[in-house]
Amino acid sequence: MAHPTATYAYTPRQWLTIGIATATLVPLVAVRFLGAGTDSTSIVAAATGLAIVAASFTLSWGVESLEGSMPQGIALAILALIEVAPEYTFEAILAYRQQIELAAASMTGANRLLLGFGWPLILFTAALAARSRGQRYTTIALSREQGIPVTFLLGASLYAFVIVLKGTLSLLDSAVLIAIYGAYIWTMLHRHEPEMEEGGEAAKEAIGIPATTKAMPKARKWTAIGFFFSFGAFVLYVGAEPFLDAVLAVARSFGISQFALIQWLAPFLSEFPESLTAYIWAATVIAAAMGLGTLISSKLNQWTLLIATIPIAYSLGAGHVQALPLGTLAREEIFLTAAQSLFGTVLLMTLRFDLWKAFALLILFLIQFALPLARVHIVLAWVYVAAAIIYVTIFQREIQAVLIASWSPAGERR
Repeated sequence: MAHPTATYAYTPRQWLTIGIATATLVPLVAVRFLGAGTDSTSIVAAATGLAIVAASFTLSWGVESLEGSMPQGIALAILALIEVAPEYTFEAILAYRQQIELAAASMTGANRLLLGFGWPLILFTAALAARSRGQRYTTIALSREQGIPVTFLLGASLYAFVIVLKGTLSLLDSAVLIAIYGAYIWTMLHRHEPEMEEGGEAAKEAIGIPATTKAMPKARKWTAIGFFFSFGAFVLYVGAEPFLDAVLAVARSFGISQFALIQWLAPFLSEFPESLTAYIWAATVIAAAMGLGTLISSKLNQWTLLIATIPIAYSLGAGHVQALPLGTLAREEIFLTAAQSLFGTVLLMTLRFDLWKAFALLILFLIQFALPLARVHIVLAWVYVAAAIIYVTIFQREIQAVLIASWSPAGERR
């Protein structure tokens, strides 16, 4: 059923938004096919970067417009991949070109940014929105079903330590990580049921351009969705590699660390549009749990399938099956990311995300920028691990009860 506020045609404001996104094709085409501005890496980076941001938006619109238009199982398996297509593209290019440390930078940056900044921002957004209405909101309560992706995320986080200990990233690791995500999809398929979450069904409704698209007659709807996906695919195909090359060149010319720029800039540009809907949901307060659940699913996707992409692309680039050797820097970065992931995941094992947890994640995340030394990062990683162990020890019984409730058959929970 269409949202009651949806219309069958885009509003002038929505057309303007779509037009602005589409207009980013002009500088992209000029740079890629007409050679305009190619003597300046800054112009190339700006032209391709803007188009990639627009592509991230259009892919997100297409994904949200598809919800409810296909079987739930297909949606779970396919839509999660489409939403993070830009980040997958960056990873595949870097790994294919055998740029190991940069591939590790992009992957670890994407994961740390999402958990250390994205998760807390959901609660902060909801708390500020509630305060503006004279209300108090300090905790996001997740549903029992949302405990399932948290459990699989815990498994993926623990396996990441195996990768650090081995010092390599191989196709066997890809198989394990893909299996973890596949098991998650299989579990959700076989447990799908109407959820009475905070916000109810209203929380699941699309908003803005996707809501209007879903309400359109069938032919117009699928034409719009086809355009969104085609636009995104075209931009990523012609713009992703020039963007990476231009960003690296800009970093060299300004004396900026290429590792740092790839670690934080590329993930931010590719993930912001995907996360925007989650923050909009959080601003409604009543759908904050849905917003956090979206970013939890994104984290699970990235911490399994995104990592699995790297050895596959690396082997293709090498022309034969080959394990990816992790240097000291890459291992340290993956260790820190795995430790952060472990800590963030166990904080959610009680299905409550409180303000103190949000501040803990954010402050520890920001420390790495205030003290960007490798030795500090190693200490910080151990702090994450120790904090996770302490939290599990203190809340052991509550976590056990939540796990039993989340994994028990639906009939036993009623």
